Amino acid sequence: MLAHARADFPNECCGFLAGIDGAVTHRFPLVNALASPTAYDVDPRELLKVHRTLREIGIAEVAIYHSHPTSAPVPSTRDLAQNGYGESIPHVIIGPGGEVRAWWLGETTFEAAEWEVVGEPTVSTVG
Repeated sequence: MLAHARADFPNECCGFLAGIDGAVTHRFPLVNALASPTAYDVDPRELLKVHRTLREIGIAEVAIYHSHPTSAPVPSTRDLAQNGYGESIPHVIIGPGGEVRAWWLGETTFEAAEWEVVGEPTVSTVG
């Protein structure tokens, strides 16, 4: 995720973490269709490809990640407003200094999510 954030700088990066029973086994870096330093969006066709790949591999979404290239890794008002997953999966945010924090997002509030790094997931692409 840190390499993805560095590669997409000065724009926000975005992607999915997927795996089994809450453990991340795969990372899916996605393209920020907005190419913006303050917002991200994913092409719906790319999302469909990711979901098809998840089904084929037999894994599920564990978290969504994106970067905040110029601000703290804390959910923004925009992050809350565009959260299409409700409180079902955490959102991981990478800050400008490489700080990484995870959050449970509600409609207007958020709270820290506990997480632990235990290894490097497989980087997967969708085709």
